[in-house]
Amino acid sequence: MLLQFTAPVDGRLVASAVRRGLRPLLLTARGLGWAAIALALLLETVTNGGPYLTLLLTGALIAVGIPMFLVNTGTREALGDRGPGLATYEITDGGVASSGAVTRHAYAWNAFRSVEEAPGQLIFSRGRTRFFPVPTAALSRAEIDQVLGAAAGHGLRIRRA
Repeated sequence: MLLQFTAPVDGRLVASAVRRGLRPLLLTARGLGWAAIALALLLETVTNGGPYLTLLLTGALIAVGIPMFLVNTGTREALGDRGPGLATYEITDGGVASSGAVTRHAYAWNAFRSVEEAPGQLIFSRGRTRFFPVPTAALSRAEIDQVLGAAAGHGLRIRRA
């Protein structure tokens, strides 16, 4: 076993991981929303009035509402059965696991595509929107490097913050 440690489940870190995983989708929604807002303002200016309030509100909904909905839903789903409290994380030669009061999640190294070092956590990516966050507050820099080395040794791409 490489490491075993206990850390609190932090909703802010999970939300940050969700935002990182959904970044392309969130940027697209924000861009489309701002484009709709700009179009509504341009049409309002060029045509000297008109009922462009609907386009303006739709743009605001797309730019703000959809990203908020996606992040909140993703965070709730990721926290789902974990709930608040402590989780025990295990990083072994076989993979990465976490266990809480009512659940246990374990993944082999080949279940992950990459590992991203983010502020306060390591985000093990399982796909475009699937991830496994591991908080690093309880780890030293040497232990974080040891985990990243083990991940690289199993063929995962390493992305540093």
